[in-house]
Amino acid sequence: MVTIIKGIIVVAKTLFGLKESLAKAKKQKRDEMADYFQNVSACLSNTYATLSDNKIPQDRCAELLSYSETLPKVVKSFIGEDKANELAQTLMDSHKVESLYAVFELNPETKKELPAIAEAAGIFLAL
Repeated sequence: MVTIIKGIIVVAKTLFGLKESLAKAKKQKRDEMADYFQNVSACLSNTYATLSDNKIPQDRCAELLSYSETLPKVVKSFIGEDKANELAQTLMDSHKVESLYAVFELNPETKKELPAIAEAAGIFLAL
């Protein structure tokens, strides 16, 4: 699997596995997390749609980088600072989604991995 996509999926599935901890948050914090996860989902959905149309997902790298920097603040009180920082680093390492366009162009076989981005978007939305 393409490293960028793998990292995004790892973060999404790890957070989904911790959703019971996240659900114990007070309403205001749950609302903050819901907004955050919805924004990440929208970013990934837009990335998926753009790449599906064989276009470069402009500005999505910077957007995903911003979400990776914000992740610890959003979830650390529920999953611990070390785990939050680890997930943030994984997402940060995977933020260069615009480069997937070139990866798919150079090796069209890898484009079969594109639906994993939509899967990650769905997981973030489910959170």
